[in-house]
Amino acid sequence: MGRASLLTAPVLEQFLIQARLTKAAVSLRLQGAGSRLLGDLRLKKFRPGSSLQLSGLNARDSVPTEGMPVTLTILLGEEVLTLESKLLSPIQDKSGNTILYLDWPHESARLHPRRDVRVAAPDQSPLKVQVTLGSRRHDALLMNLTETGAGLALQESLMVDLHTSVEIDAELPDGTLLRCPAEVRNLTFVEGQDYPTRLGLVLTPGPETDLESVHRFIQVRRTDRSQSFRKT
Repeated sequence: MGRASLLTAPVLEQFLIQARLTKAAVSLRLQGAGSRLLGDLRLKKFRPGSSLQLSGLNARDSVPTEGMPVTLTILLGEEVLTLESKLLSPIQDKSGNTILYLDWPHESARLHPRRDVRVAAPDQSPLKVQVTLGSRRHDALLMNLTETGAGLALQESLMVDLHTSVEIDAELPDGTLLRCPAEVRNLTFVEGQDYPTRLGLVLTPGPETDLESVHRFIQVRRTDRSQSFRKT
């Protein structure tokens, strides 16, 4: 299983400072009867020992109940932080946007290497997808998926120039459709494999591309996997 580090208070504060300054991706998993996930959040500010504030709540999302236990997940570079907290009473900023308040965690936050919580379809077979190169569509396997990139494996031996534009189409295990343009960043061949051609892609969504459901799916799986690490 993956490795996790318990963070001391000073290290946690430094991590949160970096997360705020870099606008790191944040998700909030609501526990209990109202269990659901709020994604695409950002850390607005925090007061050590007191509270954390999150912005970016989608207008379509209902404001969660005060006192609800939550799991906070922050993706920063190659590390994923998770911590347990509970919701305090929300407020509104000057623009009328809802700001979520969280109680300061009363147990140590955990830090996981991002590679340990990278998502394709954890505990399932790789997903079947299609990738369009020029006018041709090719069957492929989605080996991994993050908010910014994907790894594909193909049976065909292809020669693809780096920075070539492609489009991937996939149906995620929950039925969510992923359709997004991407750019080839690396090409390798793995001998002795049924799918020897490996493409590393960076997603390049346009203004019309809606990746919100994909982000939510990734964050749900990442949170679930992080929680499973805590039990090991």
